[in-house]
Amino acid sequence: MVSLAHFLRARMVHLYYRNGVADSPQMAGNGLARPDAHPTGSPPTMPFPPLPRLRPRNLGALSIVFPLLFFLFSACSRSSNTVAVIPRACGTALWEPEHAGATHMAHREGLSVYWNASPREDDVAGQIDFLEKIVARGYAGIILTPDQTLPLRTPIRRIVAKGLPIVVVGTNLGITPGPKLSYVLNDDTAGGQMAARRIGKILNGQGSIAILGINPQLTGITVRERSFEDTLEREFPNIQVVARRLGYYSVPQEQQVAEDILNRGKAVDAIVALSHISTRGAFYALVEFDKTRTIKLVGFDQDLMPPIRTGGIDSIVMERTYDMGRIAMEQMDAEIRGRPVPGVSVVSPLLMTRDNIDSPEIRAQLTADWWANR
Repeated sequence: MVSLAHFLRARMVHLYYRNGVADSPQMAGNGLARPDAHPTGSPPTMPFPPLPRLRPRNLGALSIVFPLLFFLFSACSRSSNTVAVIPRACGTALWEPEHAGATHMAHREGLSVYWNASPREDDVAGQIDFLEKIVARGYAGIILTPDQTLPLRTPIRRIVAKGLPIVVVGTNLGITPGPKLSYVLNDDTAGGQMAARRIGKILNGQGSIAILGINPQLTGITVRERSFEDTLEREFPNIQVVARRLGYYSVPQEQQVAEDILNRGKAVDAIVALSHISTRGAFYALVEFDKTRTIKLVGFDQDLMPPIRTGGIDSIVMERTYDMGRIAMEQMDAEIRGRPVPGVSVVSPLLMTRDNIDSPEIRAQLTADWWANR
């Protein structure tokens, strides 16, 4: 009885001598060439191994194994057309539009999208581990929105060194863009200016404010905070910052910080929250203290939007994440196809207020129908 494994092994040896060694010029004269390729026309000293005979009941299994082997080898040889898109977190009003923008552009360019991330924005170790798994899967490229700046630098450098193209969204890692690495960034300088001028307008140029959500681990938030204070000092010198608080990745913690300011800190006329988490925490604190009408809240990054309609939140400086996803995929497609790619693309934010929340411009950036063909 001949086993299927034995038959396959013998068949591979047979093919090796027949199609590999026998045709190799380096083996000529070593007694391994085919008779018609031998200088003297004499038979080879090592004949082709005879094939064992298979019993009929093995033929059914063989008909399954050979197509499977063909599929596996062909899958390994062809390049992937799938781009992995990794946001800071899945299932949020801030990042799902990026999913839609990237997917819509990918469909136009004949690419596929693999979208996944941790549900938590503070899971840095998880994001790094996920990146390593993505690289091992052999995707065509990666679009990444880093959870933090410093911890992601080394993994990104490794990916670029392997020749895998990557587009970084939302955070400048401090790595110079170049071959295989480009950025799509929110204009956080412009965002800080927008927030400062909105505060100046609603406070009529004078009053006291608190700043929440300062996060030195994300360069974008650091830039927007610095821009906000510079603009406020230059254009509205009678508005004073009386409290500054570091940000957290937890809404309850951000709420507690805001409540401490309202309960024990100096009186404030407005709060500026530099992230969507600090915006939500500050709003909950204002509701708890019944201060939504007397203390204005200007937030960043769209997440909690219904209170804008009622006045509980004055305005949100929103990132155009749909456009950022679309541009990132556009750059990725150019990188894959060998076309020139800009090192840095900067996307201007929008100020969302009760007056324009239903405008076409705002609604376009809230699009999350990634499944739709556009």
